[in-house]
Amino acid sequence: MIAGILVVAGGIGAVSWGLLAYNQVTKIDRSNPKVVTDEYLRAALVRKDKAGADLYACEDQSKLAPIKALRDELDQRERDFGVKILVDWVEFNRSDQGRSALLTTNLSISGLKDGNVTSRRQETWRFTLADDGGWRVCGAEKVESLPT
Repeated sequence: MIAGILVVAGGIGAVSWGLLAYNQVTKIDRSNPKVVTDEYLRAALVRKDKAGADLYACEDQSKLAPIKALRDELDQRERDFGVKILVDWVEFNRSDQGRSALLTTNLSISGLKDGNVTSRRQETWRFTLADDGGWRVCGAEKVESLPT
């Protein structure tokens, strides 16, 4: 009887440890605005995963409309021209303002057809984040270039 109880207790302990380990591995990291913005962009523009992007976005997403419009534009171009569009970025410039942060990056947008790059453009984007128990992306805007 005691051996049976010990086996059950050991099994419960192993399951609990496994769940704790899984939770730590899959836990969303909102401790750094750069990490949050990177994950948001990866979900929104690369994986096209709205639910994934929502995990890194503020509750009020009205100021994220420009990046959602970009995603819609890219989807339309893929359909219209039969291309695959890739989006990537390298680094973020960050400026903090108390419990908010501004991050700026260049998005590199490439169109591919039959494995060949058919078009490429760069756009500068600025993202506004808020620290509300963890960083979240609250706004996105394309930074217009000034004429030279």
